[in-house]
This record gives sequence, structure tokens and C-alpha cells, in this order.
Amino acid sequence: MIGLLIALSVAVFIIIQLPPGDYVTTYIRTLENNGFLVDNDMIEGIKMQYGMDRSPVQRYFFWAANLLRGDMGRSFIYNQPVTSLIMGRLALTMIVSLITLITTWIIALPIGLYSALRQYSIGDYIFTFLSFFGLAVPNFLLAILLMYLGFSLFGWQTVGLFSAEFENAPWTFAKFVDFLKHIWIPVIVLGAGGAASYVRILRANMLDELKKADRG
Repeated sequence: MIGLLIALSVAVFIIIQLPPGDYVTTYIRTLENNGFLVDNDMIEGIKMQYGMDRSPVQRYFFWAANLLRGDMGRSFIYNQPVTSLIMGRLALTMIVSLITLITTWIIALPIGLYSALRQYSIGDYIFTFLSFFGLAVPNFLLAILLMYLGFSLFGWQTVGLFSAEFENAPWTFAKFVDFLKHIWIPVIVLGAGGAASYVRILRANMLDELKKADRG
């Protein structure tokens, strides 16, 4: 795994270096376009700060060393440290993943048990059909359908996890309610395939255990 990570880091660094130009040149042009006077000393200081005054091999080790320390540089678009941007989105990602996992098991467990205990019943056939349907429908198609239904039936702007007015606002009860309005689509899309798969697994395992109990 360590060797694979090193190989991937080398490949990523090479891909970053392949396009013409570099961040320092872009940054200097941006400063000049904004009316700042950029002299040679300032240019050299910026190059030293970002390691652009070194050879490609030295730049890779400079970049890798900063990466190991958790320093991923600054975002060109947001002009913020990349680490802080990732951490800010990581919390929401974990919340969405946790809610999806809980919802998946809440749906899959009772359905899987019911299908096993009522094998070949009408309910079993219905849940079996829905399970295969959930496995077969692509996530992107399900997401588009739910977004359309959310907007046409309830008038909800369901793109992203927040409305535009709450995107950068501090957490309040209104923002939490807005979050709940948006979270259901990612949860359903991410959990549909997992719930359908878990239903089939739980049903099969439960039937095996019931057959063992009958033989015992």
C-alpha cells in the first residue's frame, strides 16, 4: 500500500506539472492586474515560498513533505488553505454517510426479515421486485428523478446540501431545517442500492438459518 501511494503521488505530481505555466506566474499576473507593483525580490520570495526555485525532483520532495505534514497548499479558486476546505466539507460528508448508513439499515433490516419469514408471499414478491429495481436503477437517474419531483411537487431547490442564502451562514435552526430539506435526496440515492443489496443478503442468510433450525 505504501508503494502504491508513493507511485500515485508521483503520477499526480507529474500530471500537475505537465500543463504549461505554473501557479507563481498566474499569481504574479493576478497581482499586476489588480494594480500591485511586483518587483524581482517579491517574485523570488514567492518562488521560494512555493518551491518553484528548485528542480522538478526537489519540488516533488518539497510537495510530498508538505503533504505529509497536512499542508496541501492554497486553493486557486477560494484563496484558502486546501486543508481547511477539505475539513469543512469532510464533516458534512461524514454526516451524510452516517445518516445514509442508519437509514439503509432501518429500511433493510425489517424488510429482509419479513421477506425471509414470509417467503413467497405477496409482500416478499413486492420487496424482491423493489430490491432488484433499486439495484438496477443508476444513481444519477434516480437523483435526477428525485430532484425533479422535489422541485415540481414541493418547490424545493434541491441542488447541494443548502440553499444559496444558507451556504456560508452560521448554523441556526433555519439552516438545519434547510439542510433536512436537501439531505433526503443524497440519502435516498446513496442508500437505495445499499438497502436493496442488504435486503437480499439478510433474506438469504435468514432463510439459511431457518432451514438449519428446521433440520435441527
